Amino acid sequence: KIFLATQVVDEARHLEVFMHRLRALGVTDVEAAIERYANRSLVAFKRRLLQLVEGRDWEAALFAQNVILESMEFATFQAHMRETDEVTAEILSGVLKDERRHMGFGENDLGRRLAMTPHVRTRLAYVRKELDALVLETFEESLDSLGVPRSERPELGRHYLEMVDRLGFPR
Repeated sequence: KIFLATQVVDEARHLEVFMHRLRALGVTDVEAAIERYANRSLVAFKRRLLQLVEGRDWEAALFAQNVILESMEFATFQAHMRETDEVTAEILSGVLKDERRHMGFGENDLGRRLAMTPHVRTRLAYVRKELDALVLETFEESLDSLGVPRSERPELGRHYLEMVDRLGFPR
């Protein structure tokens, strides 16, 4: 409970810093820009995550948030750091430190739970299959909207899939 409370504070700080950065880059109405440019697959991911939370499926919600979503962010922010300006790269570097801790918590907490209830792994494999598809679609839609040619795209999908596999949640 204490860790999750600190994670909520981390995420609120990330939002604040990202919104401030967008304003510094000239976005006048950040909320409207987020609504306008929200990725369709990422919005679907958010809806699914909220369904898991509302359904009180602790393991699946924790898996979706602290393994799948954090791994997606990690892959995205690492790639973006290599291509962006110095200030944004520094912000992303700080956020990545938090994301590592969040992923570690998810991996450790789920690892303990799976040791006690191994049948949960089957349900998480189903959730992973569903959410992996949304993550990969998010990457494709985002890169398409940015006009990045396929030959020049970072290997976000492969990096993401390998990271979740490494965390002990193979496909």
